[in-house]
Amino acid sequence: MHKTSSESVSNVPAKIRLDKWLWAARFYKTRAIAKQSIEGGKVHCDGARSKPSKEITLG
Repeated sequence: MHKTSSESVSNVPAKIRLDKWLWAARFYKTRAIAKQSIEGGKVHCDGARSKPSKEITLG
């Protein structure tokens, strides 16, 4: 018998690193390339340059 869970998407983190999200969403082939682009000023978050470790909220 299987248990049914009433939790909705509990495995998804509320926040994720910017470089990790860009890699997971396949904007970049590797996290290293995503990091280089962020550090090079090609990626902005809320209109400002960001660090690769910036925590972004999903949704």
